[in-house]
Amino acid sequence: MKIYLLNKTPFEGVENLVLNELVFYDFNVDLNEYDALICTSKNALKALKKANIALNLKLDLYTVGQSSADFAKDLGFKKIKFPQKAYGKNLFNEFKDELKTKKCLYLRAKHIVSALNLDLKNAGINLDEKIVYENVFKKSDKVLNHPAIFIFTSPLGVENFLKFYTLSTQDKAIAIGHTTAQRLLKFKNLFICEKQSLQACVKLAKSLL
Repeated sequence: MKIYLLNKTPFEGVENLVLNELVFYDFNVDLNEYDALICTSKNALKALKKANIALNLKLDLYTVGQSSADFAKDLGFKKIKFPQKAYGKNLFNEFKDELKTKKCLYLRAKHIVSALNLDLKNAGINLDEKIVYENVFKKSDKVLNHPAIFIFTSPLGVENFLKFYTLSTQDKAIAIGHTTAQRLLKFKNLFICEKQSLQACVKLAKSLL
């Protein structure tokens, strides 16, 4: 039984199935005008690098998970916070009070699943948004072997998969978190990873072989 990962990150014993590509926007922003930077994906931080934006490493940086936090640390940011669980709702609930005292910039994708931006604004937080990248569907001509284990890392990944492929009754699907799992609730052999990381998803997939 094969393991397919809908992500380009390589893992031993796993075949990558990439159905999207990132398009980074050319944009300009002065980070010195803000007290806090909010990024729900490390792709937003990559967009900063791609656009050659001068970094303000003194900013308070808020992100949703360890992976993005690690990437921010590699860029040189020092004051990084993320919630206990890697969801936009958790970021809002844990940090909304301290964000009320800051001027915030939310760097995000064109299409987002969470309502973090609306939650922050409705809470009276001084928030600017800037769309810095988008995920674009990329067709694949790969022929899949069934039954198999499929690892879905985002709701968009599920949507893109179902445009051209179907899950058989003997397949197993792994969702990186509950938001992604919401798109797979009609499928019986669904497993939700307890930890929101690719490594944990792959480990779970191999345990199901």
